[in-house]
This record gives sequence, structure tokens and C-alpha cells, in this order.
Amino acid sequence: MNTHWNNTNRFDSESETWDKNPGRVKLAGQIAQSLKEMVPFQKKWNALEIGCGTGLITCPIAEKVSSITAIDTSEGMIETLKAKMRARQTCAIEALVCDILTEPDNEKPRGKFDFIFSSMTLHHISDTSGLLKKINAYLHPGGYLAIADLDEEDGYFHENPDEKVHKGFPRDALLAQLKDAGFGDITFSTAATITKINREERKMTYTIFLALARKRKQK
Repeated sequence: MNTHWNNTNRFDSESETWDKNPGRVKLAGQIAQSLKEMVPFQKKWNALEIGCGTGLITCPIAEKVSSITAIDTSEGMIETLKAKMRARQTCAIEALVCDILTEPDNEKPRGKFDFIFSSMTLHHISDTSGLLKKINAYLHPGGYLAIADLDEEDGYFHENPDEKVHKGFPRDALLAQLKDAGFGDITFSTAATITKINREERKMTYTIFLALARKRKQK
């Protein structure tokens, strides 16, 4: 069963120039700032990032926790992140090529995490419910999940009309999925906005939500 629509070849080929897009860098900065404002970080936390890309959000969040395991299905993205880590002499980040939904357990991140986060990745995952349940299993009871992604949009946000993606997410529908996956204390806020000329050549503003939730503690 297909669990995601990621075209790793596309992301591999774009990895070296990914950070040269000023709009992308600005968006990552806004999301990172929103995470810092909304998440009650503790320096002792061990974190997992799903869909880390080149680390535009990984690196600033690494300052707030003890360690981050950063995973992505694109080898090119991971290699770019590793190059950043070498340049900055960063040892708090472990970068892995990994598909958390389909790879054998011995190739996935090990242990439990205090905080799991993901930015602009969920809309590439066909089995969103499956991913949320998998994330829940990786969290300590009471652990935090933060997801930043597109609110429901008009279908023209992405440049390639053939790219298989969710057209954003209605917040109430994602709320129901999070509850079903074992999360509580769920809140939504707006992390960022993107104003762009879409592929219909219309100027549109798209909003990015930040969903924050906690794994329910066993009674």
C-alpha cells in the first residue's frame, strides 16, 4: 500500500539549491519561531523530526532540546543537512534516511521521544492517520507533537498539477484524526502565511497552521 506520495528523485535533485529560495527560508523561520513560542521546550528533551529536509527548522530547534533525530526519505536532503552539521560542528542532530511508515523496525529510529515535529510534510503523506498513530507510538506518555502544514487550500498552491498531495487540511478533520490516534490537549494556531502567484496566475494568500498535541497518558 502506498503510504506517501513523496517523489524522492525530485527532492534529491533540488537539495543543493533548496535553501536558495528566499520564500522557503522565510517560511521555515516563521514556523521555527512559532514552535519556539508555542511549545514548552525542555533542554533535556530528545526530539524526532519527520521530513527534516535540509534542516531549515532542525537547526534552530536543536538549540532548545538535548538531541534531535532528523529523518527524511530523500538522501540528497539528508546529505545537505549533514554538510551543515559538519560546517557548524553540530553533534546534537542525528540525520537519517528513513521512511518511518514502511521500513523495517531495525532501520527506524530507536527508543521513545519527548517531542516529535514535522513541517510541510504531512500533505505529502497519503496515509495521514497511519502516520499519526505511528508518531503516537514513538512518544513517551505526555509527549508533545507539533505539525505545521497547509490549511485547506484551493488546489493551486503547488506548481505541478500532477503532483500528488493533499490540498491542505481542514482543521476539524485533522483534529478528529489526532484524537483517534491517541492525542489530547490539541490546539491550532496560525504559524505563517504565504502570499504567492499560484499556477492559475492569481495572487493568493495561503495559511500555515501549527497543531500542537500531547500523547494521552495511560490511566
